[in-house]
This record gives sequence, C-alpha cells and structure tokens, in this order.
Amino acid sequence: MNTANFFTVLRMLLTVPIVISLGLGLHTVSFALFVFAIFTDYLDGFFARRYNQVTDFGKVFDQVADKILITSIAITMLGTIPLWYVLVVFIRDSVVNGFRILVASRGVVVPAKFSGKLKTVSQMLVIVSAYLSELSILDSLVVVVLVVLSAIVTVLSGVIYTYQFAKSVRAEG
Repeated sequence: MNTANFFTVLRMLLTVPIVISLGLGLHTVSFALFVFAIFTDYLDGFFARRYNQVTDFGKVFDQVADKILITSIAITMLGTIPLWYVLVVFIRDSVVNGFRILVASRGVVVPAKFSGKLKTVSQMLVIVSAYLSELSILDSLVVVVLVVLSAIVTVLSGVIYTYQFAKSVRAEG
C-alpha cells in the first residue's frame, strides 16, 4: 500500500471515532478528528500527484472514503443538518456509483472530476458549519444557506456525471 492509499484508508477508518465521539456529545473531539480527516483527503491527493502514486484503488476509494465520512457524520448530525439534504447526498451518490459500477464493468475507471471535487468541498463545508453551529460559534442560518448551496452543487454534479456516464455508455454501444 502506497502513502496516498494509506491516507485514503485512514480517512475511512477515522469515520468510526468521529461518529462515536459525536454520538457521545464530544463535539470538540469529533470536530478535531473531522478536520484531521479532511486533511488526509488533501494528503492522499498530494502524495498521489507529487510522487506518482495514482492507482485505480485510489481513484475509486478516495471517493468512497469521502462518501463514508460525509454521509455518516451527516446522519449523526440530523437535526442540525436536515434529512432532505442527507437524502439528496445519498441519492446522488447512489446514482453516480451505479453508473460508475456499470462503466467499470466495461473496464473504464472514472476518476473524480472538478464538479465532484466541488461537491465534496461544499459538503465538507456543511459539516464544518454544522459543528460550529453545535458548538455555538456559528449561527444556524449560515448552516441553512450552506446546505441549500451544497444541495444545488450536489445535484448539478450528479447531472454532470450522469450525462458523462450516459455518453460513455452510448459510445461503447
């Protein structure tokens, strides 16, 4: 396992103590772990590009790690984060992953696109704002605004991926 993939796996594993500490009401601990998990997302990309450690595993599981982290925390923070937003994220990811599996069955690995990276950043900002709201550092109205903006980015990203996957499938016949 190379360094980039190590940080991807670490991000997935960090989800467990983040969710447990959040569930126990240890918001500061959970938030600190989440910030570290976000940093591992940067580190896996840095090592993959800088040291030529790009792998098919990394292309797929970097995105899986983000989904596990974001969805698990968002579900744990229901109340601060609305259920409809969690459903939008879950449905978008399910549709995109379904297409990803379809094209992978034809030997095509689809790396993250800019719209997907923007979606992930917007979702991480929602999580950060939810933490800050729960810690009484940020007004809940800011969370609402970020949730709406992130939902729009999430849906648009899903549309872009779906269009690209459909185009790829049609080209293959």
